[in-house]
Amino acid sequence: MIIPIFLPHIGCSERCIYCNQGYITNAQDDNIANKINCALNVSTETFEVGLFGGNIFNVEPHFLERIFSYFRPYKDRITNFRISTKPVPLSNEVISILKANNVTVVELGMPTFNDKILQKLNRQHTVSEFLKAYYVLKNEGFDVAVQVMIGLPQETWDDIRHTADSIVRLKPYYIRIYPLVVLSGTVLATMYSDGSFIPVSFDEALDRATFIYLTALKDGIKTVKIGLTDNEVIKDKIVAGHYHAAFGYLVKSRVFCLAVKALVDLHKLTGNVVVRLNEKDIPHLVGYKRSNIMQLKNAGITVAWQKDDIREGDFAVESGSLRLTGNIFDALSFFKTA
Repeated sequence: MIIPIFLPHIGCSERCIYCNQGYITNAQDDNIANKINCALNVSTETFEVGLFGGNIFNVEPHFLERIFSYFRPYKDRITNFRISTKPVPLSNEVISILKANNVTVVELGMPTFNDKILQKLNRQHTVSEFLKAYYVLKNEGFDVAVQVMIGLPQETWDDIRHTADSIVRLKPYYIRIYPLVVLSGTVLATMYSDGSFIPVSFDEALDRATFIYLTALKDGIKTVKIGLTDNEVIKDKIVAGHYHAAFGYLVKSRVFCLAVKALVDLHKLTGNVVVRLNEKDIPHLVGYKRSNIMQLKNAGITVAWQKDDIREGDFAVESGSLRLTGNIFDALSFFKTA
């Protein structure tokens, strides 16, 4: 079990254009201590702690040590820590503190692998600086994960492909995929209101997330999360973009629909078909509010399904005496010319 503790903007000396709060470089000790106590008092079992929401690499070392000291009453129950952070500034002193406090996983925020877009986002680091931090941390023995975003200003499909290729090349411990949302009170909201930033459509956002998710998965790289939770976005401040409570499910159901459609289109099937699949994949085939079933029906295919002893992600399509086998990676055929 992972108990997440959010320390918004801790260590952030600059404000990304999509961030809706002023930056802070120091946080109140009492607030952090109380937040930790409230989060950890609920469990009597062993657990992992996740520290999320800021730039821990930019926290003063003495203050970072103080934060970890608040966990000492729970040390017998904490198995390890994971943190999320920007990739800069990385120092040997901070690395030593992380090791001394049993931080085993470091998630690096890397919205895109395009330096011009990073500059536009005011991320205050380059691709080269990210890569340096990534390999230093791996060489120091940390499991390094990567957080990417889709739907960014000036983002193209070439950028999406470059992000996916970079993930495959780096082989991170896992990835997270976040869609960009526009929050009131941000630079991005101003850009949206004056027309200098126009979000991609919701379907396009799903496609971009789908491509990164599938490309990573095909190479054995796990995606632990797709989309934003209530802890990561203030819903009543959203003015545009693509927040959806079930964004991850929508991506995975889109994958399954496209994969079945790829097989159907390849063999020019029409009419009634039966899809045999793992029980856990049935919701992905059906889709949100049966949207996949309706989409396939509009394409001339009436789908029934039957659970079978098939590995998750694999499926068989039966039409009369014909039986065709496929898997979710067949969906990638729809993105060859995107």
